[in-house]
Amino acid sequence: MNTMKVNGKKLNRRVAFRVYEQVNLYFHKVDSSQINEFRPEFDNSLALSPSDQSSTQITGQSEEQSLPNSQSRENDTLNVNISSSGIAFTCKEALNPGDYLVIRLFLLSSLTVIMTCCKVVYCKPSNPYEKNRYPHLVGAHFVNMTAEDSDLLEGYVARRKKQQMIANGLLLTLLMTILAVPDVLIDVFLDLCDQAIDLFMETLSIAYDYAGMSLDYIIERLFHTDRHQTQVIEFYTTIIFGLALLYGLWRHFPRFCAHLVNRLREFWFRKKASFRYFWGEQSLLNKVKIAVMGIIAVTCYGYFAI
Repeated sequence: MNTMKVNGKKLNRRVAFRVYEQVNLYFHKVDSSQINEFRPEFDNSLALSPSDQSSTQITGQSEEQSLPNSQSRENDTLNVNISSSGIAFTCKEALNPGDYLVIRLFLLSSLTVIMTCCKVVYCKPSNPYEKNRYPHLVGAHFVNMTAEDSDLLEGYVARRKKQQMIANGLLLTLLMTILAVPDVLIDVFLDLCDQAIDLFMETLSIAYDYAGMSLDYIIERLFHTDRHQTQVIEFYTTIIFGLALLYGLWRHFPRFCAHLVNRLREFWFRKKASFRYFWGEQSLLNKVKIAVMGIIAVTCYGYFAI
């Protein structure tokens, strides 16, 4: 059984609920013998920058011994995978299984700070569609975590679990509704799209008319022109504005499309990695159950709905 001890309690990594969270992450690699020794100075040592820490003494150590430099920065924002027993995050530097880290997490959604140590379990290449500055994916489990931080992290994960269960329930309800009455929902969706397009075009037409009236008024006031001259100036002004708008779209639209494609690829690879992790953590019996339930669900839908 795949278990580990965290603060004296045995935890099964297979059942540990994991969530993705935006955090500010800061860590330093330390020797295993230093984990308990520097704990009293943990807050102060993590509040310093790597250059400042190089000259800071660790409690009970000699002047020559200090925390080694790290490539992580305190203001780096990462989308980490975290549970009550461990964490997975991307970083610049390659770490080795068995390395010990001093780590501080600032959970942005709840403004919560978690400070502890962790032991590296694996280090492998990260998602190829992640940012290039984070080429390594590190997985670690927490060690030497205080009871306060452990309770804080467990409470946070429990809240996120409840929120995710509600969101998954709503998505499952929507999916079942779509599968039950697909023709009705497709008609409703197409009607909503038609109404949205009509509303957009009407709003655009009103905005164009209002802009033209305002432009006529400004031209007549500035240049004291008659109606014909005003319309000529308005025509060429509109042409110039339209060409500038097309040029802006030509410059930025391909970049936007490429960014959108990369984000979709990143989302797909992240979800695929999450599914592969979930599938790999299941026992053979659970895999058979999931496969049989999927086959039964697809067969029943195909038999009764078609």
